[in-house]
Amino acid sequence: MSDTLPQDLRSLFGPVVLEIDQAIANVQTSQKELSQEMDKLIEGLDQFSDITEPPKLQPCLEKLMDSKKRLHSSQLLMQQVIERVERLQTHLSKQ
Repeated sequence: MSDTLPQDLRSLFGPVVLEIDQAIANVQTSQKELSQEMDKLIEGLDQFSDITEPPKLQPCLEKLMDSKKRLHSSQLLMQQVIERVERLQTHLSKQ
């Protein structure tokens, strides 16, 4: 019975771990695309900041920069989760 417990756990959690891994990969791809779009928007808005009477874009630009920082933080957190999932997969495959 003790020999079947690791196998049972692997068969139970293996598909879940793979599904989570795929979901994390999809989120990372989406975050990279969002980050690229935010960079383009920041560049576009930056061109207007040098106008003598610019529209009131500064608050929007600051919000966008703040969102970019939060996105970067979530990407770092997502990377940590991926590393944990990979360690869990490695541990499960060894058993």
